[in-house]
Amino acid sequence: MYLLLISNSTNPGEPYLDYPKHNIRKFLGPKPVKVLFIPYAAVTFSYDLYEEKVSERFREIGHNIVSIHHFKDPVNAVREAEAIAVGGGNTWKLLKEIRIISLSDRLKKRSLAVLLI
Repeated sequence: MYLLLISNSTNPGEPYLDYPKHNIRKFLGPKPVKVLFIPYAAVTFSYDLYEEKVSERFREIGHNIVSIHHFKDPVNAVREAEAIAVGGGNTWKLLKEIRIISLSDRLKKRSLAVLLI
């Protein structure tokens, strides 16, 4: 498993995910990747808004985001994902949601790229 860990998503005065976008592109490579986004840590805005915010930056670097909340079978979505991006926010809420839909084991078993933002 490969991990790219980003400790904060925004530097003062810069757009969201602007400073690490080149690291993300290098990590994912130049070939377009469809990245499964896990927005469950969001608490002050909707999953749709979070997905759009992340999608905007990923499109700039040639990659696509689709949020897990659109899938009927999230476990299968994780199984089939080319790469996974986990959004930051409230870690307790993130873990609670992952446990509710039984994603913990599936995420542990993943051998593809996992990106934490």
